[in-house]
Amino acid sequence: MTRRTGKILGGLAAAAALAAGVAFFGARSYWQKAALDTPVQRGRRLAERMGCFGCHGAGGGQPIPNPGAKGGEVPDWTGGTWMMWNRDERDLRAWIVRGRPEHRQPDAGALIKMPAYGSRLSTRETDDLVAYVLAASHFGAIDDAGASAGHEAAYRLGCFGCHGPEGRGLVMNPGSFKGYIPPWDGDDYPDLVRDDAELREWVEDGACNRLRKNPVARRFLDKQAIAMPAYRGRISEDELRAIAAYIAWVRAHPRTGAPSARAR
Repeated sequence: MTRRTGKILGGLAAAAALAAGVAFFGARSYWQKAALDTPVQRGRRLAERMGCFGCHGAGGGQPIPNPGAKGGEVPDWTGGTWMMWNRDERDLRAWIVRGRPEHRQPDAGALIKMPAYGSRLSTRETDDLVAYVLAASHFGAIDDAGASAGHEAAYRLGCFGCHGPEGRGLVMNPGSFKGYIPPWDGDDYPDLVRDDAELREWVEDGACNRLRKNPVARRFLDKQAIAMPAYRGRISEDELRAIAAYIAWVRAHPRTGAPSARAR
């Protein structure tokens, strides 16, 4: 091989590598955009734009004091007081659209009043905001005993900290293949977890054997900033089965926020 030929081949290899890199990052951008384009994720961004987190705190879980209010603060979306303010999804929608449900009288002593966003939001935006608040609050009972037990187990084990409220995402993860921790209701979940056996491997060992054995996948598993914890020895057989049932329930019950959708 002549020096000239070597340079040409080297240049072609470099160009191919560059093209592959551009294609990969283009694909990653597409994946992230798709993962963010769900009712829950659109609702989260909308809550931020509408100023909801100013009173209800980051993610709706850190309320501020409200002098004169009956509870002494703006109610958070994630605490036990949430159930005192909402009977069902219709109440939540009324708080957003009109500032309160019809059956609730204004809290005359509260210094900070709930705004009425009805004239500022489209129907779809209202649906998205409802979807996010429902997910963030884990609102409503699950009509499946196994899935309900799985929800409680996932809560106790800290799963929602990384997989998002109800496991619906979305937490970014630098260095990972797609750049985020995949939500349980995402389209890419079956690519990572093909069956309950692989789910067991993820939970007990931090990754499934199929991906560990793949050199490319293993490289991303090793370099990602947030690694899946290995719960072997810290989770019971019943909890494993229950979490599998809950994930299946989540995937079968999307949060849309639409009035006709009664997820729970």
